[in-house]
Amino acid sequence: MTQQPRGIRNNNPLNIVRGRSKWLGEVDSLGGKRDSAFCQFEKLCYGYRAAGKLLQRYQTKYKLYTIEGIINKWAPPCENNTKAYATRVAQQMTKELGTPISVASLLDLVKDRITLRALIVSMHLVENGQLPTAIEREAINQGLSML
Repeated sequence: MTQQPRGIRNNNPLNIVRGRSKWLGEVDSLGGKRDSAFCQFEKLCYGYRAAGKLLQRYQTKYKLYTIEGIINKWAPPCENNTKAYATRVAQQMTKELGTPISVASLLDLVKDRITLRALIVSMHLVENGQLPTAIEREAINQGLSML
């Protein structure tokens, strides 16, 4: 039996790095195992919620409106193959790298939520090497409903 990807084991499918403050649903360890680099959440939905919050912050605080800009911040080139990551996300979303997307405006919340969900699904694919399962897709919906 193959082991689940680290992000799924941690209930942190987009591999959010641990910070000084804790996210809603973040725990110190799961099953007695602490990941010193990445957050661990009690449930998948909290990991997706945190990812959604961060991605929205990238637009409201840092004014990042393209997939390329968002991924450059999420997975910096000093640690990742950022170009390949952004290209794969753009392909999955059927968007061009430089095309503006919106995930955090107040003008069209429904459309932005659809775009945010598509971005999270696409990033999940890159981070975990597979598309979200039915259970993970439901957890995405639960996480986004908590925003």
